[in-house]
Amino acid sequence: MGKRRLSSCSKMSIIILVMLMTQQLSHAEVLYTNSRWIVNEGGQRVKLSCVNWVSHLEVMVAEGLSKQPVDTISKSISDMGFNCVRLTWPLFLFTNDSLSLTVRQSFNNLGLVESVAGLQANNPSILDLSLLHAYQAVVASLEITM
Repeated sequence: MGKRRLSSCSKMSIIILVMLMTQQLSHAEVLYTNSRWIVNEGGQRVKLSCVNWVSHLEVMVAEGLSKQPVDTISKSISDMGFNCVRLTWPLFLFTNDSLSLTVRQSFNNLGLVESVAGLQANNPSILDLSLLHAYQAVVASLEITM
């Protein structure tokens, strides 16, 4: 079976979908640029202090969810003084038939049985969500704590 390529129309649809999801989930303060500065709506300078949270690897789920609850991780990020998160996007999610795959299936397909047990203990509400909905749950948790 040969590899399938996405048409430019499909790629654009994916980009629009991601943008709509981001807009729908984002309730953060609106930021602008003023010369070389990032400012808030009141014109006050805002300094971004960002952290990277990997979720683009083969399981296509944010790392660490088998070790700690998502809300605990999100709160830790905020408590450490970070005010933004670069949550990497698993592009592979849209380049194969993974849209209907659940978090449990993704881990089981890779033989990560211990991680499934960790997810069951720490994030049972995420375990049987689709990969896309699990990503959205992580974003929602970050929104609440940031």
